[in-house]
Amino acid sequence: MNNKQTLMTLVLTAGLLVACSSDDDNVVPAASQRPISVEVGMTRAAITTTQTLSKFSMSGVYSGTVSAYTITKSGDTWTISPNSWPSAAGNNDVVPFYAYTGGTYYYNGGNPYVSYTVPENASTQHDLLVATNNVAYSERNGKVSLTFDHACAAVEFNVCMTNTLKAQLGNTPLKISSIVLHNVYSKGKYYFATGWQELSELNYYTLNDADITVSTTSQPLSSNYLFMIPQQRAKDGTSGVYLEVTYAFAGQTQSTAIIPLDTNDWLESSTNTIDIKLGTTLIK
Repeated sequence: MNNKQTLMTLVLTAGLLVACSSDDDNVVPAASQRPISVEVGMTRAAITTTQTLSKFSMSGVYSGTVSAYTITKSGDTWTISPNSWPSAAGNNDVVPFYAYTGGTYYYNGGNPYVSYTVPENASTQHDLLVATNNVAYSERNGKVSLTFDHACAAVEFNVCMTNTLKAQLGNTPLKISSIVLHNVYSKGKYYFATGWQELSELNYYTLNDADITVSTTSQPLSSNYLFMIPQQRAKDGTSGVYLEVTYAFAGQTQSTAIIPLDTNDWLESSTNTIDIKLGTTLIK
């Protein structure tokens, strides 16, 4: 082939490349060319905040196909894996994203939920945080903004005695060895569209792991905050939610007191403080 033929071949090849590329405007780029990122916020300042949130899961759903992601934080940087937009979705196709900090995600035919069980160890419980957003890649160049809501109810407990009981005891100390919360629903399904449903599995939680010498001043239990599935149940003795307090006077055998609880204030995203006040009607 002479130089003239070589030049013509190069020109023809370049022309073909230009012609092919001119029709690519509507072609979905490869997944690796469309990175995904997140921007995280919270609905309110609370016990669990974005400063303590360091890892969560997310799913993006398009045409029934679920793309699963794991997001972790190092310093001020969020890293998402895999780092690619759902490959089936075009640049202008809206993709619903669902984020959660625990439990197991189910697409459920377009009505997604997280199946969640409250951890047994009361002192290490954490809130279930959830967020959702509908985003097209072209809107923010692949960035998904997530504003997390608190799905659980935060509950803390304090204990003290009445002045009347203190006067009757005199110098005899009253010690509590354990406080146990009974008959709490510990499992449920959090639906992103409608909230909690299908609560089940009554469980108990030990709220204090060390002896307490009770005084008339309220003192917190070692469990700190519990993060409970919201449930509304009126006081009903030991058939409902109740506290079992195990106590002893100096040199005497242990006894128990039963305190029924009303959980009607345990609403989603609420913070509740329960003061366990021991008086003569409870302590015999």
